[in-house]
Amino acid sequence: MLMDVMGITMLSPVAPQIVLRYSSEAVVVTLITIVYACGQFIASPLIGKLGDRYGRRPVLLVSVLGQSLGYLIFGLGGSLWILLLGRLIGGITAGNLATAGAYIADVSKPEERSKNFTLIGTAWSLGLILGPALGGLFGQISLETPAFVAAAVAFVNVLLSFFLLPESLPLEKRHSLALSLRDFNPVIAISDMARKPGLGKLLLVNALFSFAFNGIASTSALFVIQKFFAVTWQISLLMILAGVSVAASNTFIVPRVIPRVGERISGTLSLVGLAIFYSAIFFAPFFWLVYPLNMLVSMMNSFIFPVLTTLSANRVDPQEMGTLMGVTSAVGSLMNVFGPLWAGVVYDNVMLGAPYWMGALIVVLAAWILSQTRPQ
Repeated sequence: MLMDVMGITMLSPVAPQIVLRYSSEAVVVTLITIVYACGQFIASPLIGKLGDRYGRRPVLLVSVLGQSLGYLIFGLGGSLWILLLGRLIGGITAGNLATAGAYIADVSKPEERSKNFTLIGTAWSLGLILGPALGGLFGQISLETPAFVAAAVAFVNVLLSFFLLPESLPLEKRHSLALSLRDFNPVIAISDMARKPGLGKLLLVNALFSFAFNGIASTSALFVIQKFFAVTWQISLLMILAGVSVAASNTFIVPRVIPRVGERISGTLSLVGLAIFYSAIFFAPFFWLVYPLNMLVSMMNSFIFPVLTTLSANRVDPQEMGTLMGVTSAVGSLMNVFGPLWAGVVYDNVMLGAPYWMGALIVVLAAWILSQTRPQ
């Protein structure tokens, strides 16, 4: 999973510059992210269901190979539509991240799931540090080089998975029904999961959190530039420290806190803390205060994925685990489209930094809904 995240984030320093060769419009640059998220939204539930029927291992192998192909196409480029095609393929095959989550659920006892799911957060935090750094380094050779390196990393991941990764879902626990047309509709998949007892509220909490988080993240650099006149190295340091905070929290704090106080209380308190620290960043009078506050935001964020994933996983059967992870990924990818769109509108038309205090209100709503969920 770390290699997956590194590949995804390796493009972040160079992708906008590559797109600018073909168009100088900001909306075209954002299409790279939107096309990827749309592909992930459409395909993630289906890929999850394929994992429930045929096993995690073949789905992981094919989807990671697709990621490699997507990076290669993006690196070859030549026109805007080829770049968009590469990212669309990447988004469609990004269901391997959800399948990896299902794999962890398969091999974990219910009482160990929250601890093991923190491994995903750790992989993301390390990937968010290493990926952009490597992308910036290889980007000195050429703008396309990070894409080719990401393709090579993904292909190595395929080889390692082929030779070292055993199947996690035995035949007797797989879904036996054949695929139908309903399985190709992500909206139906989300609707079906939302109707299961307790899952609707958890998916709503995930949607609200992802909406606020993605919106704030998309405007955070602009906020510190315009309010504090921050320069590039200061913004980079902000992101690196955030990644370090998540990695430290996932390693030393989350695995100790959740087993003691439970998933629901941990998640509720972390969302409340997130709202407080978002508001504090908005009101911060000095830039140096943003560093510790942003690290605290990252620490609160590190609780959300293992909490929501564990609470959700405990409400479905083993043969539905892949579908659940796919649906969760689809909801997150959809919010990755609408969150930044909302944040850009309110930032421009309400006030500078508006996504921070508005996002804090949304997160408080998510905390209240989570507090109302019944333990499973």
